Amino acid sequence: MKLEGKVAMITGGGTGIGKAAALSLASEGARVLINGRRLQPLEETVAEIEAAGGIALAFPGDVTKTEDLISMRDEIKAKWGRLDILINNAGSGMRKPFLQTTLEEFDYMYQIDLRSVFNVTQVMLPLMQESGGGSIINIASILGVLGSKDSSAYCAMKGGVVQLTKALAAELGPAVRVNCICPSHIITPMLEPMMEYFESTGKIDKLNRMFPMKRVGYPDDMTGTILFFASDDSAWLTGNIFMVDGGLSCYC
Repeated sequence: MKLEGKVAMITGGGTGIGKAAALSLASEGARVLINGRRLQPLEETVAEIEAAGGIALAFPGDVTKTEDLISMRDEIKAKWGRLDILINNAGSGMRKPFLQTTLEEFDYMYQIDLRSVFNVTQVMLPLMQESGGGSIINIASILGVLGSKDSSAYCAMKGGVVQLTKALAAELGPAVRVNCICPSHIITPMLEPMMEYFESTGKIDKLNRMFPMKRVGYPDDMTGTILFFASDDSAWLTGNIFMVDGGLSCYC
């Protein structure tokens, strides 16, 4: 197993990409703490991992609150004594014209999509360094690299995650590697309303044809790349901004 003896923490781990990542890392031998705001999906993910013979722990908490993050770090240290892999996956989404986006909405997205990545990493990094180093994987978006109308706040936050990744990679190497994965249309609970719109309006085929791979993505399409950056297979890679987008960005 690629991650035997390793400990991982995943924010937003109860559903979507975070859940798929938790299942994948656990299947490769990692012990996984899964964080999110709602306990039920966390417990369901843990149950799936344990049913498959893996080890996981659900820890509900708010990534915008430092006290919750400290409690998570202390729980990891008390239970497993180390931290090797950190996946910053928690996030939000909003599509709205620039002039209709309020400062309150902008600040909310800042708290969830960018500030939390900074804060989670700052709280968890000392334990990772005590453990001898490891891998930090930030989940951003292709809109952190490319632009899109009606997405100014989202683009700004995910762009911040991209630049934070590069800065941390330069500062924390060689012991701690920091990479960023930028997905496009991955069918998660956050994206389901948009997919329902495309299906109800008969535009789903048109959407699929946008991609060179001729389909949207699913959480399992992310796991190979996440596992690659979590494992020693990527031991000499840091500061990478990796598109997992079905080829969509090659048109832009």
